[in-house]
Formats: sequence, structure tokens, C-alpha cells
Amino acid sequence: MVESEAGDRHLQVVSISSTNLFVFAGLLLGVCLISPKEAVAQAGGGVSASTGPEQHVLLETLSVTGDASGGGLGGTTFKSQKERFLRRPGAEVVVAVKDAEPGRRTNLNDTLIRTPGVFVTERGAGSNGFISIRGSDIAAEGSRNGRGIRGYIDGIPLGRTDAGLTSALIDPLATDYVEVYRGANSLRYGSIATGGALNFVSKTGLTAPWNAVTISGGSFGNLLTQAETGGQDENVDWYLQGNIFNNQGFQDHTRERNFRFSGNVGVRLAPNIESRTFFAAGHLLQDLAEPLPLNTLRTQRRTAPPNSYLFNERLNLDYQRIANRTTIRDGDTNYEIGTYFLNTRLDHLPSPFAGVIDYGWRDFGASGRVEHKSTLADFPTEFVAGARINYTDADFDRFQHRNNGRDKGRLIFDNSFGSWLAESYGEAAIEVLPGVRTFLGLQAVYTTRTLNDLYRGGVVPALGPTAPGGPQPGRTAARQEYDRDFGAINPKFGANWEYTPGQFIYANIARSYEVPSGADLTDLLSVQARTGRSLSPLEAQSAWTAEAGTRGGWDRFSYDVTFYHMRLRNEILTRCADEVDPSCATTTAFNARNTVHNGIELGLNTEPFVDVLLPSDRIFVNLVYNLTDFRFDGDPLFGSGRLPVIPLHQLFAEGGYRHPAGWFVSVNVRALSERRTTFDGTGGEAFIVPSYALLGARAGWRSADASWSVFLEGRNLTDEVYVSEFSATPTIPVVQQGPRVVPRVTPQVRPGDGRAVYAGITHRF
Repeated sequence: MVESEAGDRHLQVVSISSTNLFVFAGLLLGVCLISPKEAVAQAGGGVSASTGPEQHVLLETLSVTGDASGGGLGGTTFKSQKERFLRRPGAEVVVAVKDAEPGRRTNLNDTLIRTPGVFVTERGAGSNGFISIRGSDIAAEGSRNGRGIRGYIDGIPLGRTDAGLTSALIDPLATDYVEVYRGANSLRYGSIATGGALNFVSKTGLTAPWNAVTISGGSFGNLLTQAETGGQDENVDWYLQGNIFNNQGFQDHTRERNFRFSGNVGVRLAPNIESRTFFAAGHLLQDLAEPLPLNTLRTQRRTAPPNSYLFNERLNLDYQRIANRTTIRDGDTNYEIGTYFLNTRLDHLPSPFAGVIDYGWRDFGASGRVEHKSTLADFPTEFVAGARINYTDADFDRFQHRNNGRDKGRLIFDNSFGSWLAESYGEAAIEVLPGVRTFLGLQAVYTTRTLNDLYRGGVVPALGPTAPGGPQPGRTAARQEYDRDFGAINPKFGANWEYTPGQFIYANIARSYEVPSGADLTDLLSVQARTGRSLSPLEAQSAWTAEAGTRGGWDRFSYDVTFYHMRLRNEILTRCADEVDPSCATTTAFNARNTVHNGIELGLNTEPFVDVLLPSDRIFVNLVYNLTDFRFDGDPLFGSGRLPVIPLHQLFAEGGYRHPAGWFVSVNVRALSERRTTFDGTGGEAFIVPSYALLGARAGWRSADASWSVFLEGRNLTDEVYVSEFSATPTIPVVQQGPRVVPRVTPQVRPGDGRAVYAGITHRF
């Protein structure tokens, strides 16, 4: 869901100590360092092997040649990015989208499910879904839309400067590949993100020089059509695409309709200068079903609570984006200059408790970057430095509703919001010994949050569920304004050792930083306004992360293993607003004193058998496993219990057969362990979301010249009843039953899809 001030208000598990975690990590690391054979590159996927030791790409060196396989002067190719990431000192991976095997690819879950370290919920074919990296965005307050993960398209910020990524702006069908930076690993993109950063690299006329039509569809009214064209004529290349997506949804009142158009034009102004302009526009219409009680899921998972229909709860989003990136090469130095403008409008999200929301925000930004290759005391050295400045100007209006949410009623909030974000970064990579590279990096960030309350309408009483027309939000006479600024300097130290060709060991220590969103600050203001009390201000959270890993591969095998230990201070989580109501009917953001996030991220791509039935056929097995041990560290409110939402164990595994004629068949399973729904662990078994395993299968074919591709895919073939996502609560939530406030007996959750089948065909010409 798109971020909003209203937020999305709407599970004890097996644990291990940090010591045991890293003992196990050390054993696994030792297993992975067995003597390798000759390294080879692996096609597709995020786990890759090297093509040889002669390529030394340390920092984000730009590709210079614009052949049919690569991105031109102003962009890197998928192959070169895989090579660069192997030699970096942290958990970075590049994920193929355009050249991935045929299958459904309409949202973040489809795109990133085979990526270590990323948790994305399985919630239908549309743009809905929850994404988290290393425990980001598990609070229940504020903007719950990938908070803690910075999102970019072609290096252009994706969403407001004060919040996370806006998933509705992401179009996988227009994407060449995705750069995934987990934790504090992105100097360029992640200066105010604890979880990491995602950069979606668009297709261009150089990487997609064709005309193509795609049609796919399947269960629950799913239908997608796309038309695209790309090409090159002398010094100009272009790529244009448009797609229409419709999905009725497994659950009632979850229909989504999405209309998207995007493209880019690159002009080579001189042999060493390229300018590329990107543009996009889209319109999203989405019906919103409220969550269901967990204890009714087995019998009512396809239904929606009455308010969903009564108030016709829905979301409409429009966006327009334009950006330019100009790249200049001068010998061993590259210069990059970028600008962008993003206009977004979120109109009409009626909720009986939040009212009708009418938000609009405009984002502007400019950036500069320089890269230089040199020597330092006879050591090969690369330097990179850059700066970015962004500004968000927004109007946040909320109204009471009339005609069961279909029309705007009385204005209750009229807020003007502004946010500056200035970032700078620098990194040096030095090859101190053959195959041994050390990295030193530094980020600096300064950002503001300013909210001006323009409302002058006086007190508006809130109305309860028994009021004529249903419940209505209200407001106090108190002004709700703030003017905050935050700043930090984040260092990073790392090393990467290519101990044998194509095999790498890396380690780093880095600091990350995350600032409260505007919605976090507004929620705290609301509590202060209702109580007349001054509360402790909400501070930015910070973390030091120690990370070590190994990656690489040899014939028919590649691997990527990372172990991390993250110590957070002031993590932004959720507590009961006892100042308003001791029954915890109201919650607010707060800073937990200390928390610890430990984890193992494992990815394996293997072909254990070849020439099975005929020459050059293959059996393949791929595996992604995440162990995530996140907990409080002696917190005054929550002790040392586990944090909710993210399961301790996550597994995705698939195995299949690939025929030399281009077709393949495979089966897969996705399994999650149980999850807590409360921060304090109250509620017992009734407030633990059960574990589940989903069985899937896929078959597809791509012609030798890639002009035709088809797929048939099944999801949740056993029709498992399971929870897709939910919002955690500090303790057992309560409900008003007449004059009494009583604890709920079950948490509110969102159901996952039942058995589904999808098919599609693409023709390039």
C-alpha cells in the first residue's frame, strides 16, 4: 500500500542465542570453502560465479561500449554488474528480470523470491505485499510500505524522501535487472535505510532491441497485456512499453487495475558523452479488504469484512515521472549528472476511522557523481564520490465521509509537508595484494521534516460505530505541527579476497541510519494533542553491522552465504499509547533502547546432473534459506523477547529438468516458520501465526533465438490455508463490547491466495 499518515492499523517461536548462531555460521562457512574447480559464469539468477580473474571491476564503473548486450555509456550491463558485485565487500546481488526463465512476474514477490536475505509476502498477483530486509518495517505505526528500504529506478528515488519505497511505482515488465543491497552495503543509495536499497534498472533500446507483445493470465480474474518496442539508429536508442493489468483477487473486494507506460531515450552526443531521459506514468485503482480474524481464516478467507463494502474502501493512485542522466567519460574519470521530478497523487482511501484521504506530493532532485581510476603508492585504486539533494513538497488533506465513504465530508486535516534530503558519499577501493581489495567508505546525510497545520475549523468530534452513517474520525483544536532535522555520518570498512579464481571471501563493518517518517512524527503529535502532554521526541535509529560471507562458484555450482550481526539503537517500533487509553486501544511509535538482529542468508544454484537423457540436458536444484533471529536486548517494555512479524526460518527450494531444446519443468516449495503477532509475546498460541509450506510447479519454453517464450505455472497447489501478512501489536489488542473493553481472542490477518494457475506467452519480433 502507498504510504500515508493514516498508516495501516490494522506471533513465541524457536529461538537461538547469538553465540550459537555464529558457531553454526562458522561451520557453514568452513564447508563452503572447500577447494573449488574452475569458475564459470552462471546465467540468470542473483547468485553468480566469476568469468575469470582478469576482470577487475571494484566500484560502480560505467560500461563504455553500447552493443546489443549492454547498457551503453551511461549504464552498466547485467553481466558487468554481476562481476562487480562479486568483488564488493558486502551482501550485494544482482537479479535478472528480463532474461529470467519464463514465469509470472507482476510484483516484488515474483521478482525477488529467489534472492537471499529478502522477505516478501505471498499476497496475490497484484502490487500489494509486504517487503522487509534484515528486519526492516516491522513496526505497526506510520508508513508501512517498505520502510527502511530505499527504492530507486535507474538511480532515481522511488517514493517520498521521508519514507520507504512506493511499490505501486515499480513495473517489473519494464525492468532489465534489480540491484539488491542488503543492510548497510549501499553507499550510493542507502544513507537513511537500515534494511538496504533496491535499484530497478530499466530496459533500453540497447538491452531490449525488439518489438514484443506479452499476454498472460490465470486464476482469480488475472489478465495482463504488454506491448514494447526498442531499437537503435546511429547515436540514438529508445525503449517504450505500456501494459494493462487486471486482477479480481482471491479475497473479495481486492480487485486491482493498473495502467502503466514508461520508456527512455538515449542520445550519444559525442563518443564520450551520453544523455538518457526516462519517463513514466501510471494509474492504479485498488479495492481494499479489511483484515480477517485469524481464527476464522479457514472458513472465511475469501470473504471481506462488512466495512470493506459498506464504505467501498479503495485506493486510487496516479503518478508521472521524468528524469535525465548524463554521463561523460574523460580518460580514467567518469562524471554523471542526474535530475528528476516525480508527481504522485493518492486520492480517496475511505476508511470509517481514517476518513477520506486526499494526498499529493511532488519530489524534485539532482545528483552528481565522479569515478576515477588511479594508483596509490603503486596500488591499483578506484575512487568514487557523489552527492544528491532531494526535496518533497506535499499536501495532506483528510475529510470525514458522506454517503458511506463515497463522498468527502467535513475537512478535518489540512497539512502542508516539506522534507529536504541532502546526501553525500565517497569510497576508495585499493588492491593491496593480488586478489585482495580493501574498501573505505563514508556517507553523510542531513534531512528535515516540516509539517504545517493549516486547519482552522475548530474541534470536530469523532463518532463511534453506532452513529448514523457509521464511525467518523475527528480532531482536537490543538495544532499538529513539527519542524525536525536529523543528520549523521556513516563509515564503512571492508575487504574482499579472491583466494582462488572465482571464489571470494568478504567482510565489513558499517554504520546505518534511519530517520522517523513524517507519519511516525504525526502519530506521536496526535497522541500529544489528545492528552495535552508533552512526550519524549522520536529519534532516528542507528545500527552497527558486522558482516562476513563467501561467494563464487565452479562448474555447475554457485553459492552466496552471508552472516551478519546488527546492533541497533533507538529502533523505531510500536508501543501502547497508555497516555490516551491504558487498554492499548491506541498505539504510537517509540524508540526501543537496544535491539539485535542476527542472521544467515544462503543462496545456492546447482546442476548436479547433466547428460541425463540426452546430451546437454540438465537437472537443476536451487535453494534460498534465511535464518533471522531478531530480538529486544533488555528493553524496559519488552525485555529480551523475539521481535514479531519476521519468521525465524524462511526457505525457497526448487528442482527441475532443463532440455537443450529450450523447455524446462520444475517444482518448488516455499516454507515459513511460525510468527509472533505481539511485541511482548502475550496471547499464547492463539496469537501465533502458524507455519506453512506452499507447493508450486512451473513449465516453460524459450526458442533458441528468444523470439518466442511461453509458461504455465501453478501456485499453492495443495490449496494451503495460510496467513500472508499482518500488522503486529504491542500486546493483546482490545475491542469495545458495550460498556466493557475486553481483550481480543485472535489477531487480525490477511489471507494468502488459494490454489492458482497462470499461463503466458511472449513474442519478440
